[in-house]
Amino acid sequence: MSTRLERTIDLLADLVAFPTVSGEPNGAIISYIKTYLESHDIDVLLDVTDDGQQMNLFATIGPAVDGGIILSGHTDVVPASSQGWRSDPFVLRRDQGKLYGRGAVDMKGFVAIVLAMVPDFVAAQKRLKIPVHLAFTFDEEVGCFGSARMPEFLDRHGISAEMAIIGEPTNMRPFIGHKGGIELLAEVTGTPGHASKPAGKVNAIFYAARLIEFINQTARDLASRPDPASPFDPPYTSVSVGLINGGEARNVIPAFCQFDWEIRPLPGDDPFPILANIRAFANDVLVPEMRALSHNADIKLTIVSDVPGMEPRPNSTAAKLVARLWTNEEPGVVSFGTDGAYFQKAGLETIIFGPGEMAQMHQANEHIEEAAMEQGLQFLDLVLDHLESAK
Repeated sequence: MSTRLERTIDLLADLVAFPTVSGEPNGAIISYIKTYLESHDIDVLLDVTDDGQQMNLFATIGPAVDGGIILSGHTDVVPASSQGWRSDPFVLRRDQGKLYGRGAVDMKGFVAIVLAMVPDFVAAQKRLKIPVHLAFTFDEEVGCFGSARMPEFLDRHGISAEMAIIGEPTNMRPFIGHKGGIELLAEVTGTPGHASKPAGKVNAIFYAARLIEFINQTARDLASRPDPASPFDPPYTSVSVGLINGGEARNVIPAFCQFDWEIRPLPGDDPFPILANIRAFANDVLVPEMRALSHNADIKLTIVSDVPGMEPRPNSTAAKLVARLWTNEEPGVVSFGTDGAYFQKAGLETIIFGPGEMAQMHQANEHIEEAAMEQGLQFLDLVLDHLESAK
């Protein structure tokens, strides 16, 4: 086994040890990466939120010229309960060619590969015709909040890259587009009381159920009108309810209920008329009924995040580069969102391409194969060759 792969696995072990669950401060892992890059004489830029709790990291290796390639990965991971895991999810476990740990494939594996390539990038930097940029973001899993700051950040610092490679686990298959996503919270306020005397009370769960059924009908209506030309699966804008919470006990009329829901529009579809129709049903139909019983009753719909879609561009420079360096397989699209949307919004040609299996994302015993890590290193070797020969 190569020394470089061993170095990559050691880096991955360090990265996995940071429990960077989305929404939690990520300063510790960013400090680790910053120290590592500075040990190789690389200047680092940090983009810190106003509360100081979250930050993106950006670094450049090579000449100060326009163009170049951004290699991007997010530092946050989804939660990892102990249920289903055969070992501590935040301690990398190596077993029969597989590397287990939360974030091993999504997507600290790619971050480790990029960091392992840093000595090679640095050794070649005087020969580079265009630079390589490293961008590590926060809170991708809950709304791409870190990458949403990238367009303004790049503009503010006068950074003009040509393309971005988002190293999500695609099994080294190219993906050039994805749906958008509006994540929403519904809060239904009713009136409490004993379940034996429901008259005159507003049962928050009953009204939440009616709103959910309206959302479900909206979802069915959208599904009945698929776009036959769409490359997406499913080929229509989807709506879903994912989590509900409310009530205190079986014999207590619930005074509050909330649920998380989402709209995933096709690129080019406007989701806000859909949201407006659902909001109108809540405000014009349900709330008047509720307030006839209690003036404090209410329904509140809040947008938690709004990630744009990534427009498929099969002939982009990013797609052509991956085709030339690695595979001419026809690029695909995915229905989940990524940081790629905001790099595309910043004017960069963008592709989603990286090592590891999508099926391992968000799973207990998440893992990436050592062979996949080696593939990622081999690809970045080819990227380095391109950086040296680009015109």
